[in-house]
Amino acid sequence: MRNRVGELLTLTKEARHQSISMKRKLMLYWVMMALVVFALFLVVLSFAGVFSNPARKLNQDLEARLSNTYADMTGHFDTLAAQCIHLSGQASTQIEEALGYGVSIQTLNDQPEQLAALQQALYPTLNTTLQTGDCSGAFLILDATVNTQAPGAEHSRSGLYLRYACLSAASPVNQHVTYFRGSSEIARAEGLELHNRWNLEFDIDRFPGYRESMGQTMPQLSGACFWSRRINLKDTWEDALLLCVPIVGSDGSVCGLCGVELSALYFQLAYPAPEGEFGHMIVALGSADGNVFSLSDGVLGGQDGTHLDIAQELRIKRESYFYTYTTEGQDTYIGLHRRLPFATQDGGEMTVAVLVPEQSYRGAASLNRMAWIGGSLAFLLAMLALAMFFSRRFVKPIVQSLEAIQRDTSFPEGSSGISEIDELMAFFQSKAGQTQPGDELPPKIEAFFSDFLHRVEQLTPMERTVLQYYIDGYKIEETAARAFISVNTAKKHNTNINRKLGVTTREELMLYIDLFRRCGRLEQIAYHI
Repeated sequence: MRNRVGELLTLTKEARHQSISMKRKLMLYWVMMALVVFALFLVVLSFAGVFSNPARKLNQDLEARLSNTYADMTGHFDTLAAQCIHLSGQASTQIEEALGYGVSIQTLNDQPEQLAALQQALYPTLNTTLQTGDCSGAFLILDATVNTQAPGAEHSRSGLYLRYACLSAASPVNQHVTYFRGSSEIARAEGLELHNRWNLEFDIDRFPGYRESMGQTMPQLSGACFWSRRINLKDTWEDALLLCVPIVGSDGSVCGLCGVELSALYFQLAYPAPEGEFGHMIVALGSADGNVFSLSDGVLGGQDGTHLDIAQELRIKRESYFYTYTTEGQDTYIGLHRRLPFATQDGGEMTVAVLVPEQSYRGAASLNRMAWIGGSLAFLLAMLALAMFFSRRFVKPIVQSLEAIQRDTSFPEGSSGISEIDELMAFFQSKAGQTQPGDELPPKIEAFFSDFLHRVEQLTPMERTVLQYYIDGYKIEETAARAFISVNTAKKHNTNINRKLGVTTREELMLYIDLFRRCGRLEQIAYHI
């Protein structure tokens, strides 16, 4: 194996010294020129933003984030709805067992001891819902009050409300539970801390949909779940969404309301704003009506340094790849939104949106475009450097051969790197200065001369005239003066001559001319003016 590797390395080293045909070198040269043009084209497209197109990339990121959020949220809310329906069914059974079937919950009005006993019986069920539900609180309201004669009794109802305190994670397992509403005896019996805004009973005016649910007959709970819009929890600084389900007796009558709470803080923890390529993606839950997205009814996920005001309405404008959402203070966000399949207590719809601050998007888009432009420029410079390198490597042996022919000196075989020149120089050396016009050239060189002569015959009369002046040794400025044409016109003819003859430089053209002169064939390409 080692011997074979050595042989391969030896062959590779020898191949470097082998002559290559001019056609192949010219092809390599043109390939490099094509790459330079392609690199220049890439630079132009990069400046135009064709490749970077950050708007399309942001659209893909937003679509992915919105789809994931939509799936997570619908799954989350569906699970909570199922738990609330289960809570309602268990509560209904326990209430009927305590009161007797067909007995109205209203019989517990002005019966504080019986209400406290019923709350004690319902506590384990409510606590289980809180512990197993992905929520920040759970409540159960009974359509009865301890004192119908007390001020405000018409909107006060008995019940239980358990809430988590000091939330620090999206999944509040083993969080600290506080007692927000209900009989204080139960809190002492269960070893619960009273919330600092504890009250004995609920203010049902703070529970949208409560009054509408009472007094109705509901044969089944399917479709009876509804979400509140964002409300303030009485006597606290906290806002929350409530998922409510009526408590229905076996006769279909509604005797209360139960459900779970998603506080604004809990929602922030449950739906953080991950940082993407274009900034933090904020999850917003609100309502969309035409070209307005209202945050005042919903909640926001984590913001991580952004300052989107929850009380604002955002004006929606459709763009090519996304929507823009503009606040009253003219702050603009970029994003997408989608309606959720959940109804609110007033029959409205909930909409989830994923938003990115426009400022962070513009900054990221600018950096992205600059990266593409920088990469394209680097590629262009590399191609230019390679083109110059290969151009010099291509022209150098031609220049050396031309100088050797002009000085009529010997030229070591194989040193030019171009097979046609090497064969011609070997032919000159074999004749040792005795070459006559009629001497026979090698077949490959003869074909080489014939091909060039055929291309010369394709030139126009004016191009033949310019070529003749080159044969006579005149430079392009002198040629223009003698042909009575402008220098620009002469350059144009020069470009056409090079293209038709298949040469790229003046040195290469002069080499062809000198080769015809050395072989006594200059008359074949001469043009008598």
